[in-house]
Amino acid sequence: MVLLHPGALVALVLLVPLAGVEWIRLRRERRAARALGLRPRRLWRALGTGICAGVVIALAAFAASEPSLRQTKRVQLRADAEVYLFVDASASMLASASANSPTRLQQARSASAEFAQSLPPDLPLGAGALPQSPLPLTAPNADRQLFFAAIDHLTTPGSLPEHLYGGRTATDFSNLSTLTSTHFFLPKTRRRIVVVFSDAEGPLFDTGATAATLKHAHIRLVFVRFGSASDRIWLHPPGQSPVIDTKYEPDVSDLGEVRLLAGETGGGFYDQRRLGGAVDKVERLAGHGPDRAAEPLALYADSLGPYALLAAVPLLAWLAGALLPLSAPLEARSRRRRRTQLQRTSEAASNQA
Repeated sequence: MVLLHPGALVALVLLVPLAGVEWIRLRRERRAARALGLRPRRLWRALGTGICAGVVIALAAFAASEPSLRQTKRVQLRADAEVYLFVDASASMLASASANSPTRLQQARSASAEFAQSLPPDLPLGAGALPQSPLPLTAPNADRQLFFAAIDHLTTPGSLPEHLYGGRTATDFSNLSTLTSTHFFLPKTRRRIVVVFSDAEGPLFDTGATAATLKHAHIRLVFVRFGSASDRIWLHPPGQSPVIDTKYEPDVSDLGEVRLLAGETGGGFYDQRRLGGAVDKVERLAGHGPDRAAEPLALYADSLGPYALLAAVPLLAWLAGALLPLSAPLEARSRRRRRTQLQRTSEAASNQA
C-alpha cells in the first residue's frame, strides 16, 4: 500500500488536544460520582465517546492521504517502434456543428482513447498536445491509463505553455519539424510514428521542407481530421442563449498541404469516420519487430479512501445519536444500575438516622 498524499496525516495531531480534553472530562466526571457516593462508570465505557471521536479523526486523515494498493507487473515493449498521439489543442478545436454538439476537441479526445485501446499492448505509446508546436505529455510506454489522463486533462486550449491564439487558429504544422530536434524518440527507435488528431486548420507552410526534415528522421505522420467548414465556436453567456463567436472563421486553406505532408512522410490522411483505417495504417507502419527486456510497470488500484470514510459513517452516526435504538439497552442498564446505587445510598442514610 502507498499513500499518495502522506501530508494529510498531519491531521492526526488533533488527537492530542482531543485526548487532553477527554482526560479532563473523565476526571471531573469520576470525582463528581464519588462525591455523590456513586461508583464511577467503568473506564472503557467512560472513554467510549472520546475513543469513537478519535477513530473518526484517524479514518478521515487516512482517507485524505489517498491510500492505494500498488501493484507492479512486468511488461514487454517493442524495441524498434514508438508511437505518439498528438491532440490539437488550438482554439479552433472548440468549434462544433451546433451549440449542443460535441466540440472537435471532445471528439478528438474520444477518438484518441479508442485509438490507444486498439493498438497492440506491447507498442510503446506516448501522449502529446499540439497548440502551436508539438508538446510531449508522456513518454512512450505501456501505461494506457496514464495516456488517458494526460489527453483528458492536458489538452485544453489556452492552458498550455505554448499558445498564441488571439481569437484565431494558431496551429502551425511546419512546427512538426521540431519532432526531430528534441528528444521525442529514443535514438535506437527505427519505426517512429506520430498520429495527429486535428481539424487541419492553420496558416500555409512549406510542405516540402517539413516533409524532408521528418523523412530524414524516419518519422511517419498519420492525420485524423475532425470538423467541417460549417462548424462554429459557440459562446454560452450565463442565463442567455448560445451565440456564435464572430472572431472565429473556419480556415481550410492548408487542408491539401496537410494531406500532402502526411503522404510525403509515408503516413496517411484520414477523416474521423475512418478511424479504423488509421489504426490499421499505424499497425502496418509499426510492423512486428522484437521486444526488449520486460520492464516493471507500476499500477495503482482504486483508492482505499472511500472505504475508510464508509467505516467512519457508523461512528459518526453513533456520536450524533442516530443509533439510539442500538444503544438504548446499554443506557437503560446503566440507568438502572445508578438508580439502584442511589436507592441503597438513601436507605443506608435513613438507617443511620
